[in-house]
Amino acid sequence: MLKVGAAAPTVLLVEEAAEALIGRKLDEAALERLAKVCSGACRPIDDKRGTIEFRRKVAGVLARRPP
Repeated sequence: MLKVGAAAPTVLLVEEAAEALIGRKLDEAALERLAKVCSGACRPIDDKRGTIEFRRKVAGVLARRPP
């Protein structure tokens, strides 16, 4: 399970994110799956700090980065 913050009114626990990685080699394809799952799970607001599209994209980009 992966926690995704600033992507919805509250922090999201995205079980599908873990499923996108478990049992797979951590390669470009796995990271792309992870980014798509995290972006798709977002329910962001649209305000002056960022659009919905921007926040979804950023969630995927950040999910791919190492901690």
